Amino acid sequence: MDHRADHLLIGRSSVIQHVLSTVAQFALVPWTVRIEGPTGTGKRIVARMLHALSSRAAEPYVRCNLNMIPDAREHAELVGWARGAFTGAMSDHAGDFEVAHRGMVFLDEIGAATPKVQLALLQLVDEGAVRRIGDHRVRVVDVRVVCATNVDLAAEVDAGRFREDLFFRLGCHVLRMPALAEHREDIPELVSAMLADKVQQAGLDRRALSTAELEHLMAYDWPGNVRELEHVVEFFVTWGSLPADLAQGGGKPVWRGRVSEVLARHRGNKRAAARELGVSRQALYQALERREVQ
Repeated sequence: MDHRADHLLIGRSSVIQHVLSTVAQFALVPWTVRIEGPTGTGKRIVARMLHALSSRAAEPYVRCNLNMIPDAREHAELVGWARGAFTGAMSDHAGDFEVAHRGMVFLDEIGAATPKVQLALLQLVDEGAVRRIGDHRVRVVDVRVVCATNVDLAAEVDAGRFREDLFFRLGCHVLRMPALAEHREDIPELVSAMLADKVQQAGLDRRALSTAELEHLMAYDWPGNVRELEHVVEFFVTWGSLPADLAQGGGKPVWRGRVSEVLARHRGNKRAAARELGVSRQALYQALERREVQ
C-alpha cells in the first residue's frame, strides 16, 4: 500500500482523528515507533506519514519486508555484503540500514523475523553501525526505526518466538491501527475518495454508489479492512456494480466467488483470468498471495 494515496486514512471519526494526531505527535520525536493492527488497516501508509512529517523527510525512506527475506540471505539484506562474500555476490551491496542513513527504515512484518534476523536487528539498533558480510569495515549509521506487525509481539515473546531484548528495544511508542469495523462511519468518505482515484486510474466513467449500496457496505464486517474495501471499489469500477453478495446485503469478500470461478475456467492460467476479470495480473497475484481467493 506504500504507493497509494493518503486517502486511505481519510476519516472524521474520533478513532481516525486519534490516529492522525498520534502520527503528528510521533513525527516530532526521533524515537522508534511500533505500529500494530490487523492486516489491511494502513500500517504502511502511517509509516510513510511518520517519515514525511518528520525532520528526516528529505532523507531516504527504506522499507524492508521481513516476511520476504529469503532464508539463504537472512540478515544480509539488512547489513549488505562485500563482493565475493558468498556465491552470487558479484559486487558490493549496501544493506537497508546503510541506504537509509540519516533517514528512516521501516521494518514491515517484524513479527515474522527469523531468530538470526532478530539478532542482527538487535545489534543494529544497539550499536548504530553496520558491518557488511565479508567486510571488516564498520559503518556508522543514523537511522530512525519504525516497525509494524499484525501479531501480538508480547505474546510472541511469552511463547519464545521473539526476543525479549529486541521487543524492549523497539520502544514504548506504540500506535494501534483500528479495524475498519471500528470506524464504519468513515466508509462513505473513504469510498468517495477511492472511487475518484480508481475512476481516474481506469479512465472509466462511473456513477456514485447509491444510498442502498453504501448501507450494504456499512453493514459488512470487513475482515480485510480498508484493503478489502479498496478491492470492492475496484470491482465496482470494473463492473459498474457491487459484488453480488455485498449487493444483496451478504458478507462474502469480493474475490472469493467470481475470481475462483474464472481461475477454474482457465485452469489456473492467471494471465487469462486477469484479462477476463479486467484487472492487472499484479492485482490478481496480490489477492492470491493474501489468500483472498481460494
